[in-house]
Amino acid sequence: MNYSFRKKNKTVKYIVIHYTGMKSLKKAYLRLINLNSVVSTHYLISKKGIIYNLLCPSIKAWHAGKSRWKNDKGINDYSIGIELENKGHEHGYENFSKKQYQSINNLINFLSSNFNIKHRDIIFHSDISPNRKKDPGEKFHLNKLEISRFGHLSSNRHNYSIVELLLIYGFNKNYIKKYKKHCILSVKRTLNYKNINPHLSKKFYFDFYNLLFN
Repeated sequence: MNYSFRKKNKTVKYIVIHYTGMKSLKKAYLRLINLNSVVSTHYLISKKGIIYNLLCPSIKAWHAGKSRWKNDKGINDYSIGIELENKGHEHGYENFSKKQYQSINNLINFLSSNFNIKHRDIIFHSDISPNRKKDPGEKFHLNKLEISRFGHLSSNRHNYSIVELLLIYGFNKNYIKKYKKHCILSVKRTLNYKNINPHLSKKFYFDFYNLLFN
Protein backbone atom coordinates (compact mmCIF):
# COMPACT_ATOMS: atom_id res chain seq x y z
CA MET A 1 0.00 0.00 0.00
CA ASN A 2 1.19 3.50 -0.80
CA TYR A 3 2.13 5.73 2.12
CA SER A 4 4.77 8.10 3.44
CA PHE A 5 5.86 9.17 6.90
CA ARG A 6 4.78 12.59 8.04
CA LYS A 7 7.55 15.09 8.67
CA LYS A 8 7.86 16.28 12.26
CA ASN A 9 6.63 19.76 11.36
CA LYS A 10 3.54 18.40 9.56
CA THR A 11 0.80 17.52 12.01
CA VAL A 12 -2.72 16.26 11.37
CA LYS A 13 -5.31 19.01 11.46
CA TYR A 14 -7.79 18.13 8.71
CA ILE A 15 -10.18 15.32 7.82
CA VAL A 16 -10.87 15.14 4.07
CA ILE A 17 -14.03 13.36 2.89
CA HIS A 18 -14.06 11.66 -0.53
CA TYR A 19 -16.12 9.22 -2.52
CA THR A 20 -14.48 6.23 -4.20
CA GLY A 21 -15.82 6.99 -7.69
CA MET A 22 -15.63 3.34 -8.73
CA LYS A 23 -18.23 0.80 -9.84
CA SER A 24 -17.94 -1.43 -6.79
CA LEU A 25 -16.52 -1.58 -3.29
CA LYS A 26 -14.20 -4.40 -4.33
CA LYS A 27 -12.72 -2.39 -7.21
CA ALA A 28 -12.25 0.60 -4.94
CA TYR A 29 -10.56 -1.51 -2.26
CA LEU A 30 -8.22 -3.17 -4.75
CA ARG A 31 -7.23 0.21 -6.19
CA LEU A 32 -6.59 1.71 -2.78
CA ILE A 33 -4.23 -1.10 -1.78
CA ASN A 34 -2.49 -1.36 -5.17
CA LEU A 35 1.09 -0.05 -5.14
CA ASN A 36 0.81 0.89 -8.81
CA SER A 37 -2.29 3.06 -8.31
CA VAL A 38 -0.35 5.86 -6.59
CA VAL A 39 -3.31 6.44 -4.27
CA SER A 40 -4.27 5.36 -0.77
CA THR A 41 -6.47 6.40 2.11
CA HIS A 42 -6.79 5.86 5.83
CA TYR A 43 -10.42 4.75 5.97
CA LEU A 44 -12.97 3.28 3.57
CA ILE A 45 -16.67 3.12 4.49
CA SER A 46 -18.98 0.76 2.60
CA LYS A 47 -22.66 1.37 1.83
CA LYS A 48 -23.44 -1.00 4.69
CA GLY A 49 -21.52 1.25 7.04
CA ILE A 50 -18.55 -1.07 7.52
CA ILE A 51 -15.39 0.91 8.29
CA TYR A 52 -12.16 -0.46 6.82
CA ASN A 53 -9.04 0.96 8.43
CA LEU A 54 -6.48 0.74 5.63
CA LEU A 55 -3.69 2.86 7.12
CA CYS A 56 -2.80 4.14 10.56
CA PRO A 57 -3.94 7.79 10.62
CA SER A 58 -0.57 8.90 11.94
CA ILE A 59 0.94 7.84 8.59
CA LYS A 60 0.62 10.01 5.47
CA ALA A 61 -1.77 8.56 2.88
CA TRP A 62 -1.93 9.65 -0.75
CA HIS A 63 -5.56 10.72 -1.03
CA ALA A 64 -5.55 14.48 -1.67
CA GLY A 65 -3.14 14.87 -4.57
CA LYS A 66 -2.28 18.40 -5.68
CA SER A 67 -4.25 20.47 -3.20
CA ARG A 68 -4.44 23.66 -1.17
CA TRP A 69 -6.60 24.84 1.69
CA LYS A 70 -6.33 28.14 3.51
CA ASN A 71 -2.56 28.74 3.71
CA ASP A 72 -1.57 25.08 3.49
CA LYS A 73 -0.25 23.39 0.37
CA GLY A 74 -0.14 19.62 -0.15
CA ILE A 75 -2.97 18.60 2.14
CA ASN A 76 -1.81 14.97 2.35
CA ASP A 77 0.79 16.22 4.83
CA TYR A 78 -1.84 17.50 7.23
CA SER A 79 -4.86 15.26 6.81
CA ILE A 80 -6.68 12.01 7.35
CA GLY A 81 -8.60 10.69 4.33
CA ILE A 82 -12.00 9.01 4.48
CA GLU A 83 -13.40 7.38 1.34
CA LEU A 84 -17.13 6.65 1.08
CA GLU A 85 -18.27 3.90 -1.27
CA ASN A 86 -20.10 5.62 -4.13
CA LYS A 87 -19.92 5.14 -7.90
CA GLY A 88 -19.42 8.86 -8.37
CA HIS A 89 -20.33 11.19 -11.19
CA GLU A 90 -18.72 9.05 -13.89
CA HIS A 91 -20.34 5.70 -13.04
CA GLY A 92 -23.80 6.49 -11.68
CA TYR A 93 -23.68 8.91 -8.75
CA GLU A 94 -26.00 7.80 -5.97
CA ASN A 95 -27.24 8.86 -2.56
CA PHE A 96 -25.11 7.98 0.44
CA SER A 97 -26.67 5.48 2.82
CA LYS A 98 -27.94 6.14 6.32
CA LYS A 99 -25.41 3.62 7.62
CA GLN A 100 -22.58 5.51 5.92
CA TYR A 101 -23.58 8.70 7.71
CA GLN A 102 -23.79 6.84 11.02
CA SER A 103 -20.34 5.33 10.53
CA ILE A 104 -18.64 8.49 9.35
CA ASN A 105 -20.07 10.37 12.33
CA ASN A 106 -18.66 7.75 14.69
CA LEU A 107 -15.31 7.88 12.92
CA ILE A 108 -15.19 11.69 12.93
CA ASN A 109 -15.94 11.75 16.65
CA PHE A 110 -13.11 9.29 17.28
CA LEU A 111 -10.58 11.10 15.07
CA SER A 112 -11.54 14.59 16.25
CA SER A 113 -11.01 13.54 19.84
CA ASN A 114 -7.72 11.75 19.27
CA PHE A 115 -6.15 14.28 16.90
CA ASN A 116 -7.81 17.44 18.24
CA ILE A 117 -9.37 18.22 14.86
CA LYS A 118 -11.79 21.14 14.86
CA HIS A 119 -15.16 20.94 13.13
CA ARG A 120 -14.12 23.78 10.82
CA ASP A 121 -11.33 21.54 9.50
CA ILE A 122 -13.54 18.66 8.36
CA ILE A 123 -13.56 19.37 4.64
CA PHE A 124 -14.30 17.91 1.21
CA HIS A 125 -12.03 16.79 -1.61
CA SER A 126 -13.72 19.33 -3.89
CA ASP A 127 -12.74 22.07 -1.44
CA ILE A 128 -9.03 21.40 -1.58
CA SER A 129 -8.88 20.59 -5.31
CA PRO A 130 -11.85 22.43 -6.84
CA ASN A 131 -10.33 22.45 -10.32
CA ARG A 132 -9.95 18.66 -10.34
CA LYS A 133 -12.47 17.04 -8.02
CA LYS A 134 -16.24 16.89 -7.42
CA ASP A 135 -16.40 14.57 -4.43
CA PRO A 136 -18.14 13.86 -2.19
CA GLY A 137 -20.53 15.97 -4.27
CA GLU A 138 -24.00 17.45 -4.12
CA LYS A 139 -25.64 14.28 -2.77
CA PHE A 140 -23.51 14.36 0.36
CA HIS A 141 -25.35 16.34 3.02
CA LEU A 142 -23.25 18.36 5.43
CA ASN A 143 -26.24 18.68 7.76
CA LYS A 144 -26.17 14.91 8.30
CA LEU A 145 -22.77 15.19 9.91
CA GLU A 146 -22.79 15.79 13.66
CA ILE A 147 -20.60 18.84 13.33
CA SER A 148 -20.98 22.60 12.99
CA ARG A 149 -18.43 23.29 10.30
CA PHE A 150 -19.09 27.02 10.12
CA GLY A 151 -20.40 27.49 13.65
CA HIS A 152 -17.35 29.54 14.67
CA LEU A 153 -18.24 32.30 12.18
CA SER A 154 -20.46 35.28 12.80
CA SER A 155 -21.01 38.60 11.04
CA ASN A 156 -23.44 41.50 10.94
CA ARG A 157 -22.09 42.61 7.59
CA HIS A 158 -24.13 41.90 4.46
CA ASN A 159 -22.03 43.36 1.65
CA TYR A 160 -19.29 40.76 1.17
CA SER A 161 -18.06 40.15 -2.34
CA ILE A 162 -18.11 36.61 -3.68
CA VAL A 163 -14.31 36.49 -3.46
CA GLU A 164 -14.48 37.51 0.21
CA LEU A 165 -17.02 34.77 0.91
CA LEU A 166 -14.82 32.21 -0.86
CA LEU A 167 -11.89 33.25 1.33
CA ILE A 168 -14.01 32.97 4.48
CA TYR A 169 -15.17 29.52 3.33
CA GLY A 170 -11.52 28.50 3.32
CA PHE A 171 -10.37 28.34 -0.29
CA ASN A 172 -6.73 29.14 -0.87
CA LYS A 173 -6.22 32.67 -2.22
CA ASN A 174 -4.23 31.47 -5.25
CA TYR A 175 -6.90 28.89 -6.08
CA ILE A 176 -9.61 31.55 -6.00
CA LYS A 177 -7.56 33.65 -8.39
CA LYS A 178 -6.93 30.75 -10.79
CA TYR A 179 -10.09 28.67 -10.33
CA LYS A 180 -12.83 30.99 -9.13
CA LYS A 181 -15.56 29.29 -11.19
CA HIS A 182 -14.50 25.87 -9.87
CA CYS A 183 -14.62 27.17 -6.30
CA ILE A 184 -18.18 28.35 -6.90
CA LEU A 185 -19.08 24.90 -8.23
CA SER A 186 -17.63 23.35 -5.09
CA VAL A 187 -19.76 25.59 -2.87
CA LYS A 188 -22.87 24.72 -4.86
CA ARG A 189 -22.14 21.04 -4.23
CA THR A 190 -21.76 21.74 -0.52
CA LEU A 191 -25.14 23.50 -0.68
CA ASN A 192 -26.62 20.40 -2.40
CA TYR A 193 -27.68 22.30 -5.51
CA LYS A 194 -29.12 20.02 -8.18
CA ASN A 195 -27.99 22.26 -11.03
CA ILE A 196 -24.24 22.76 -10.66
CA ASN A 197 -23.04 25.71 -12.75
CA PRO A 198 -20.82 28.78 -12.16
CA HIS A 199 -23.72 31.22 -12.58
CA LEU A 200 -23.97 33.82 -9.81
CA SER A 201 -27.42 34.75 -8.59
CA LYS A 202 -28.99 36.54 -5.63
CA LYS A 203 -30.21 33.16 -4.38
CA PHE A 204 -26.71 31.70 -4.45
CA TYR A 205 -25.30 34.71 -2.61
CA PHE A 206 -28.03 34.39 0.02
CA ASP A 207 -27.50 30.63 0.39
CA PHE A 208 -23.72 31.01 0.57
CA TYR A 209 -23.94 33.76 3.18
CA ASN A 210 -26.33 31.71 5.32
CA LEU A 211 -24.13 28.64 5.02
CA LEU A 212 -21.25 30.58 6.55
CA PHE A 213 -22.97 32.76 9.12
CA ASN A 214 -26.22 31.04 10.21
